[in-house]
Amino acid sequence: MLLPDSAMRKATPPLVYGLRSCEPKDIDVLNHFFTRYAESIGDEGPFFSELLYYLIVFSELWERPQPSMTEMTKRFTEFGISAEANPIPPLYCSFSKEKSKECNKLKLGNYDAHGIIFKRDEYWNVNATIPSQASVLLLSSKLDARTPHKYAKQLLESLDGGNRVLITFDYSIHGALFWTQLDEETPLSETCGMKTLGFYVKSKGDLSSLDKSCLDEMPGFLQID
Repeated sequence: MLLPDSAMRKATPPLVYGLRSCEPKDIDVLNHFFTRYAESIGDEGPFFSELLYYLIVFSELWERPQPSMTEMTKRFTEFGISAEANPIPPLYCSFSKEKSKECNKLKLGNYDAHGIIFKRDEYWNVNATIPSQASVLLLSSKLDARTPHKYAKQLLESLDGGNRVLITFDYSIHGALFWTQLDEETPLSETCGMKTLGFYVKSKGDLSSLDKSCLDEMPGFLQID
């Protein structure tokens, strides 16, 4: 959770030291840090919709039928970096009204209204063809643990058409538009991802004139003064 903020990354070494040492004074410091940090994060705000988020995730990305909790726990414990998904299946079953072994156990889809989900059409999960008059700009981050960079490279290669480009950020995380700050000390400063997207729109998708110069201005991974 410290990776998004290039300034907060500097707290990683002393935190790891405190966790390994685990002296009484370390515990006091760690409790204070994690309590304050937990109070400072969250997705509430006018530009975040949890309803819209889960509508897209459950319609486009979620595995069907719903895997058993035993299987999901097994995947979580065996994977190197993962977010625990145990609280999500009840939401999926409620949104989708799926009639499956696992969802039927929960009995959360037994309501009269339509489910909060849309059908997957013929374009779902198939390689896309880039129209002759269009181009594709992909942004990816090498420290993205949610959507690993290797899949961005696979997506680029799977696109049918040559008018495409992948912009890669070495030290940002999931959400290259928002977590590529040019000023590491100011979280709300201009981001290279958004700047690049702006140039892409301004050039009407002309990749030959795309300004990527801000990549050279990106701060390093862990610059400690």
